[in-house]
Amino acid sequence: MKRIFALLLSLAVLFSCLAVTAGAMFDPSTVYDVKAQSAYIVNTDTNIIVYEKDSEKQVSAGGLTKYMTIALVLTNYADRLDNTFTMPFAISDYVHNTDNADMRSGETFTYREALYAMVMRNANEAAMGLAYELSGGDLAGWVSQMNTLSQRIGTTNSTWTDACGLDSGNTTTAVDMYLILRYLMSFDAFKEISAAPTFTMPAKEKHAKSFVLLSQNVALNKTSGGRFYRSAMQGGMCDVMAYKNDSGDQSYVSWANKDGATYIFCIMQSPDTCDDYGYSNRRPALCETTKLIDWVFESFSIQAALDTDQALAEIPVKYSSDTDTLQLYPADSMMTLLPSTGDGSVTQKYFHLPDYATAPIQQGDVVGTVELKLAGETIGVVNLIAGQDVHQNPLLFTVSKVQAFFHSLYLKVVIVLSLLTLAVYGLWVFINLWNGRRPNRKIHRR
Repeated sequence: MKRIFALLLSLAVLFSCLAVTAGAMFDPSTVYDVKAQSAYIVNTDTNIIVYEKDSEKQVSAGGLTKYMTIALVLTNYADRLDNTFTMPFAISDYVHNTDNADMRSGETFTYREALYAMVMRNANEAAMGLAYELSGGDLAGWVSQMNTLSQRIGTTNSTWTDACGLDSGNTTTAVDMYLILRYLMSFDAFKEISAAPTFTMPAKEKHAKSFVLLSQNVALNKTSGGRFYRSAMQGGMCDVMAYKNDSGDQSYVSWANKDGATYIFCIMQSPDTCDDYGYSNRRPALCETTKLIDWVFESFSIQAALDTDQALAEIPVKYSSDTDTLQLYPADSMMTLLPSTGDGSVTQKYFHLPDYATAPIQQGDVVGTVELKLAGETIGVVNLIAGQDVHQNPLLFTVSKVQAFFHSLYLKVVIVLSLLTLAVYGLWVFINLWNGRRPNRKIHRR
């Protein structure tokens, strides 16, 4: 029951956040030309898609597959992360000579330690070992659960074929990875694990001493991150370990927060040439991510789009001798994402108002709405409320109703019917009078 509740609660949080997601509005090309095959950047405070590039293009998921394994673990076992399991021998051949955290067969680990290994080192043995344990050895069943949960989260173009991402059948999109990461961010344990630049793995059966795991997300590490380090970085994962002697495309899915604004970055399949930071361990997707982090935080901020003390519109008022017009004010300042160098004036306002208001009116009554757009995309709709009380003049109201009655279709129909009735009655009277004046014909008898 707890597992079902956790899933429903997390999905409710996710879908409430996504209900009003706006279209992409901005282009970083004046500052940085994105080289990734696809990308998706969203401000999670406003659900505004800041940047999009072929975001529904299906690409290899690689190690990002572990995000779905982590999601399945947290959905079902978030309250049991300190439970232990023994790393099985059964997965040794599958993960041999791949990304790992030196978690050896026969050693005992907690679920939490396995999650740290997955997030920080993209450890295939951690993902496969935990999946093997929690599925009772039914890895195919585990993968089926991954796909079911993925669909519940809302992904539409992702397929999962193993628990770690070694199989080439694992595919996803930038949009789907955004949905998965946003779901994961609803778990405090995930955010805590993802934010750690290092983790000390305790001594184990085949490790006499504890050992330190360094996060592959070097943007978290002020000491060793170098040019990759960004204080705004909160957590993320690459689809492969950093390249050393070879090259290739990389994907990075992460999120960052600064001054109360949070963004998710899904940068998929960045070519090796993107990394111009000059280190031997090459991280092209992370390099692009850090440049885009700089762009969004330098270019945008959460601001008030409207001033609740400033009237936005004015409409005529009927049935009042107090005033002929009514000023309308926004009910909410609508905090939203705007260019840092601008203010609410950069938005386009589209008013949805009646032709007039009728007294009596109370201050605060909703009279209409204003739709705000930025770069052609709707960013929100705000109610417009009356700025003052307006009393009704009974005489004006009565006169208006009388005038309305005399101009009403009802009266016109009554008059027409009355005239027709009168005409019919007059014709009937005339016919009867005419018949009464005709002389009686005399009958002659012989």
